[in-house]
Amino acid sequence: MRILLTILALLASSSLLAGPPEGAQRLMIPYPSICTPGMTEMMSALTEDYAVHISMTFEESPLTGIVVVHNPNTKTAAVLHVSEVRTCLVFSGQNLNMFDRPEDMAPPKVNVEDFEES
Repeated sequence: MRILLTILALLASSSLLAGPPEGAQRLMIPYPSICTPGMTEMMSALTEDYAVHISMTFEESPLTGIVVVHNPNTKTAAVLHVSEVRTCLVFSGQNLNMFDRPEDMAPPKVNVEDFEES
């Protein structure tokens, strides 16, 4: 009985760990980027040329992050990768669509702190 409970506990806890979906592959995909030594140069150019503003940021790690900029009037957007030594324009595009999180969406199954440690 104790072994059965232990196995059930392990199965239940392992199902709460986030991982890649079935059939996923880790790939290194090269793509062209435009980089500047710092964020000031990149944001100055994007603000002047495209009138974008920072709409979202998040940390990738303690030393790197992602900045999303957009202009809702022209429906243009860009994704920047920021580090201590450079800021790179990774993706940019047109026909921006914004979405709201559905009110009845279930809460995440994985604790964010657990994700950050992996």
